[in-house]
Amino acid sequence: MSEPLNSTLVRYYRIIRSSPWLTAVAVIISLAIMALVVLGIRFIALQSRSLALLNLLNFLLIPVLVIGAALWLASSWRRTQLDIARMRDERAMIEGYFDRMTDLLLSRNLRQSSLDDEAARAARAHTLTIFRQLDGEGRGHVVRFLYESALLNAAEPIVDLQTADLTGTHLSSIQSPGINLRNVILAESQLVEVIWPGSDLRNVDLDRANLSSADLSESYLRDATLRSATLTDANLAGAILTKANMSGANLRNADLADANLSGVDLSQADLTGANLKGIKLNGANLTGAILDGSDVSLANLNKANLTEASLNGANLSGANLAGATLIRTKLNGSVMSGAILSDANLTDAELRETDLNMANLRGATMNQAIITGAILRDAIMGRVSLSGADLSASDLSRANLSIANLSRAVLNRANLEEAGLSGADLRAAQLRGANLRGAILRGAILGDADLNRADLTKANLRWANLSNANLSGADLTEVDLTDAEVSPQSLAKARSVTRVDRPDTSHFESAPAVIPPTQTGQFASSRAPSYQKQKSGPRIPPDNPQEERPPTN
Repeated sequence: MSEPLNSTLVRYYRIIRSSPWLTAVAVIISLAIMALVVLGIRFIALQSRSLALLNLLNFLLIPVLVIGAALWLASSWRRTQLDIARMRDERAMIEGYFDRMTDLLLSRNLRQSSLDDEAARAARAHTLTIFRQLDGEGRGHVVRFLYESALLNAAEPIVDLQTADLTGTHLSSIQSPGINLRNVILAESQLVEVIWPGSDLRNVDLDRANLSSADLSESYLRDATLRSATLTDANLAGAILTKANMSGANLRNADLADANLSGVDLSQADLTGANLKGIKLNGANLTGAILDGSDVSLANLNKANLTEASLNGANLSGANLAGATLIRTKLNGSVMSGAILSDANLTDAELRETDLNMANLRGATMNQAIITGAILRDAIMGRVSLSGADLSASDLSRANLSIANLSRAVLNRANLEEAGLSGADLRAAQLRGANLRGAILRGAILGDADLNRADLTKANLRWANLSNANLSGADLTEVDLTDAEVSPQSLAKARSVTRVDRPDTSHFESAPAVIPPTQTGQFASSRAPSYQKQKSGPRIPPDNPQEERPPTN
């Protein structure tokens, strides 16, 4: 416990010492605290009329504070002198390194060497040795020298820096396109506004590094680690970051258009306002990530994990989210028109006022999802599971919901005009005030459904099961109820039943005829007794109802 605390205090001390302004503020705060202590003790002494405490203040505490301040100033002056001496030594070491490398360049033709040549091995040895003796700023000067000497080209580097430890290196604003830093440790480095397009950064360690406004476009960062790195406003367009670890990274307003992040770990990352258009994130881990207001249009998120991620107000139009996991994901107000969400898991997801116009949700799981006020016009939702989901006031006109599971779903005031609901399960669903004009509900199960004041004008309910359904105040004008299972009592509660193709309800009005037993003494079927309807054909829908879209106007 003591070591992390000491290292933290040392880090903060160095940060304060690095800036004259921070040092001045620290001194002022320290003096203010000491003054408050003295005044506080004096106040207590006066209130308690303690002469001993006043004597302690006058003769002991104030001199101790003055001596302590003097010792601190002396120590600070001594450390400053040591820092100056260290800087002189580092400057001398850097100049000596430059001299040796210049000699290798001129006399040993280092630029024409291969990695196995004696000159290249000597250059690598000199470089790794000097790195261990310099601070972050000094290592930055060495890297600049190597790049400007054409010894760190991405294609064929002369000086191989693999496994070199450059932790805390200062390279801000360096322009080094095509630099090769493969497998280099650059953790906690300052790389603000570096220009490294087309660079080879495979397996590089950039944990907690500051890459704000950096240009890494078209760079190769496969298997790189960027945990908790800062990449705000960075340019990563077209970069390859497959299987990289970017958990907890800050990518606010970053440009990752057309980048390849397949299999990347972006859990808990912040991508607010980022440009992810056309990005490849298939199989990526985005658990708990923040993508509010980001542009993810035309992106590939096939089988990505977005559990508990936040994409409020994001643009996901045309994105591929087939098989993706979006459990408890927030997608409120997002645009997902034309998106592919087939077989995706959106259990408990939030999609308030989301635009899913013409989206493909075939086979998706959306149980208990909140989809109020959403737009799902012309959406493909065959075999979707929406059990217990809230779709109040949503627009599902002309949507294909054939064989969908909508049991216990809330569809109050929803627009289902001309929607295809053949074979759908709507048991105990709430459809109060819903618009079902021209909807196709052939073979649908509406048992115990609440259709109070629903508009079913010209709806097709052939073979539908409306047992115990609430049709109070419902408009059944020109509804086709051929072979539907509905009681006369339920129909009597409807507001309008004009020109309705009524079902055969004779079995509700008279006792059914019993089929006599056969000569062998057994009944005609395994069910005993069997009943035969009078004059009506079979009311059972086909075994495999066809998924159908409603006729277009």
